[in-house]
Amino acid sequence: MSEADPTLPSAPSASLRAAVAVLQVPKNMSQKTALYARLEQLPRRQRGLLRVAAALLCAVCMVLGSPDYNQWYLGFVGWVFWLAAIEGLAPKKAFWLGWMCGIFTVFFGFYWLTELLIRFADFPTWATLLVHLVFAAFQGLQWAVPAAALNWLRKRTGRDVLLLAPLVWVAGEAVLPHIFPSYLALMWCWQPLWLQVAEIGGVTTVGLVQLLINAGLYAALRDWLLQRTINRRALAVAGATLVGTPLYGAIRMAQIDAMIAESPKLKVGVVQGNFGITEWGNPRMKFQILRREQQESARLEAEGAEVLLWGETAYPFSYALPRGDGFDLPQANPRRVRRDFTIPLVFGVVTADRKVSEFAWNTARVLEADGRLGDNYDKVYPLWFGEYTPLVDPHWFKEMVPSASHINPGPGPKALRVHTGPEGQHEWRLGPLICYEDILPRFARGVAAEGIHAFVNLTNDSWFGKSKEQDQHMGLAVLRTIENRRALLRSVNAGISVYVDPAGRLLQRIDSTNPDEDGPLSAAGFVADVPMIDPDYRTLYTRTGELFNALVILGLCGIGLRGRRRP
Repeated sequence: MSEADPTLPSAPSASLRAAVAVLQVPKNMSQKTALYARLEQLPRRQRGLLRVAAALLCAVCMVLGSPDYNQWYLGFVGWVFWLAAIEGLAPKKAFWLGWMCGIFTVFFGFYWLTELLIRFADFPTWATLLVHLVFAAFQGLQWAVPAAALNWLRKRTGRDVLLLAPLVWVAGEAVLPHIFPSYLALMWCWQPLWLQVAEIGGVTTVGLVQLLINAGLYAALRDWLLQRTINRRALAVAGATLVGTPLYGAIRMAQIDAMIAESPKLKVGVVQGNFGITEWGNPRMKFQILRREQQESARLEAEGAEVLLWGETAYPFSYALPRGDGFDLPQANPRRVRRDFTIPLVFGVVTADRKVSEFAWNTARVLEADGRLGDNYDKVYPLWFGEYTPLVDPHWFKEMVPSASHINPGPGPKALRVHTGPEGQHEWRLGPLICYEDILPRFARGVAAEGIHAFVNLTNDSWFGKSKEQDQHMGLAVLRTIENRRALLRSVNAGISVYVDPAGRLLQRIDSTNPDEDGPLSAAGFVADVPMIDPDYRTLYTRTGELFNALVILGLCGIGLRGRRRP
């Protein structure tokens, strides 16, 4: 051109020179320098903002991948951003950045906790948000501790994320304490093809698969973008996991279908009472609640149900029935459990024995066809600060939070025997899980080890209104069916009630309701044809329990003790 173009600068600007410098890396640079040189040439604040943005993108993927949003495919890429955020940082800095990611994930993923505290505990908004933030900070350690451990091990051993990231994440899920378990296999809860590996080592095995894919994709992308090199090992690991996991799932689901076809079947009627906390607490409404459940039970029996299942405390008259052996109340008593139906019933009720304790038990009871009260099971894991008050005097806490309660924990897992057929010649062993016990994998494994045909879960999620909690609770419970290869029947007072088969497929469902806001609703229900799996059948996880997690932790310790590998 004869004249300078006024739209272009006559000389490179400082920002343009910086950008060019970032893009140019000398060929003789070492591998480590080549990997980080471009980022290191950016201003410190910009580097920090990029890391924060990556951590927040990871949190967004975690929240959107939860069952209510159901963007499950984000489980393939969500940790790529987490790994990018902490790449090259000292362990302490990686901890803080990972913690920020975890706090955001838990705060927005568990936002129903704030709704619960405002609605039933009468906390002011500022106190509720403070409690929620403390909860998020505690649960967020699940992202922080593995981040620090990963970078410490990388610095000590010289190994890359491809091996270490999956192992540290599994170790974190296995050993870090939870108030509400938040295993990230939850992201795939509606994708049974990807969940079948849970029978090998439990829910954390799914986390291993997710991190193998994410770490492989991250390492491949990082090396291509920063060095223009193809990381064949990373691509091989990600590709093999992406192909092998669903292939294993398809084979195992076909085998489980064959086992289901050969198993005897029991038709179970699941009743969803559709009543809320306020309605249940109103003495005048209790008779209506019971009557609606009885009517729905009669309808399900007419459809062929052989056994009925009601939810947690679905029998609304606390202390009306004996804790030990006994019978249903007389026909003339309006509190009688069985009316208009004749088949056995498993139901939830609050029981008490003042000679033993001033506090009650949250109990699942069997009402046999002849009117006899059979086996009972007491909830082993009461919900902290809702049903059980640790560390402080429960009387004081109940005065501070009137909606809270304090119940006695049960002695341990147990099978409930239910008898069907003429003179009750068929005995079925059902594994009871009350409330959130169905999201505790180790406890559910203990129940399966009692020699059961199927799981039954009695739950009351009405405390949470109609929120994300119901989907998250149910999504986590799905894993119990695959870990132990037992069907799961959930009767939840206001939903979500479901039948999930031993392959983890959700086959029947009644959505959640909010009777406290929408007014009294009729009970709903369904009849499920449930395979009664051989009580002696055991999966690898049922047999070995925490062996998989122990091997992962021992492997990490061995890698750390060995130190830096030779070039």
